[in-house]
Amino acid sequence: MHRNFRRRKFHSARTNRTTWWIWTSQGLLIEQQACLGTREYDARHPACHYNLHIQPACGGLDYHNYHIRYAGVREDKHVWSVVDAPYGKEKSHRVYTFSKEHFIQEVINTASCLLVTDMTNDVGDPSLWARLSESLELVLFDLYRYDLEKTSERRS
Repeated sequence: MHRNFRRRKFHSARTNRTTWWIWTSQGLLIEQQACLGTREYDARHPACHYNLHIQPACGGLDYHNYHIRYAGVREDKHVWSVVDAPYGKEKSHRVYTFSKEHFIQEVINTASCLLVTDMTNDVGDPSLWARLSESLELVLFDLYRYDLEKTSERRS
């Protein structure tokens, strides 16, 4: 059986924006690349999310496909949800909760560090940590800000 492996197109069909972050592994036997896209929307709740795809550098199916979402404030805690669903099957579901009593920047910094550590452990290449940690803080803040705007619109 012949498979036609195509490289992933680095743009979102829904937002028509290009990807703004790409990483290639350095210390793995099979070279991998990661692609963090722009904000997307789907039928799940909350609809707003970012995808982080990790796949072989030569193309093919994703090893990891993280869907990163801000679930809002529940029981006085900020909640982010991260589902790893490569090729459409849920592999893991992590929930990160943090007290609302802390400044949001401290919360986002802590959440980003934990999330990047978990993803780096999944991938197995420590070079991912430094590149992803900075970008992930911006993603988490953008999701938080988007939820804040939507919440204030509903109250108006």
